[in-house]
Amino acid sequence: MENFEDFKKRNVGFDEGLWYGMDEYFDKTMRKCYDVALKVEQTYNELHPNINEPQILDIVEFADDFEVYKRGMICENLYGKSEFGMLCICERGCSHTDGKYFSTGGGAFRHIHKSKLRYAGETENVVWTWGCYGSGAHQGIYFPLKVRKWIIPYETPKFGSKVYIRGKNAKDCYGRDLDAVWIENFGSYFGHAKSFNSIKAFKAWAEYVGYNSYAFDGTFERRSQQKIQHRCIVKMEDLPENAKPMKVIANGRVHDGWVVNDGITITELWLNAYDPNEVRPEYGTKEWDDEIKLFHKYCRNPMGV
Repeated sequence: MENFEDFKKRNVGFDEGLWYGMDEYFDKTMRKCYDVALKVEQTYNELHPNINEPQILDIVEFADDFEVYKRGMICENLYGKSEFGMLCICERGCSHTDGKYFSTGGGAFRHIHKSKLRYAGETENVVWTWGCYGSGAHQGIYFPLKVRKWIIPYETPKFGSKVYIRGKNAKDCYGRDLDAVWIENFGSYFGHAKSFNSIKAFKAWAEYVGYNSYAFDGTFERRSQQKIQHRCIVKMEDLPENAKPMKVIANGRVHDGWVVNDGITITELWLNAYDPNEVRPEYGTKEWDDEIKLFHKYCRNPMGV
């Protein structure tokens, strides 16, 4: 079990954090909750000793054609056939437990035979239970249990994203304009990832960032093993060394951002740090018009071609 101070920080929102800032009362409440967590840990360890087979709450890393699941988890068997070695593995689960009984949410759930798992060391799994006041709103406490990690050997997923090539002046069945090129992610980043106002803009971007795709279902649909994600950084120290400069649109403005390609994921980044000296252009001024022109230049055309 983690030490009391770490447990207290993890559960600072317990009971809506009503006691936070009132150290004496908050500590007393957290001490009672910590005792509850220790009891759950003891029960779990007694009922699930460190044997040489996968057991409930162990972490499993595995993959399918679309996604790598780094923190899959063995959970209560929803499908049966445990006597034949079948396990139920939740892709992104979190379990409520008293150490003996388990209720896992997060899905989806896979039915996999234990013979496919390979031991990969020890790790921790954060679970939750009701705190010292019993069940109720904001009464859950979270804490880590020591478990083991397993890997089901896998290759790089085949499908990371899908490209629809429509061309200019494309319209939907209602006559509304469609983007010339549209990219969707599969897996955890499922949904719209990137779009372009021309095939030329798409090709220029793909060449610059290293996005590779191949024909899959005819000429105008393509697949890629790579996913696309967008995130901000709050300080320059967080910028990866291999980041390449690129215009990024975020929060309705054009930013001098960056892009990183690790072979699996293409990540667009921008600096989201408060600058008290920043002066925003006023509506109707030349500076405002210049910013709007810049936006239209790079909107769905990150290379500005």
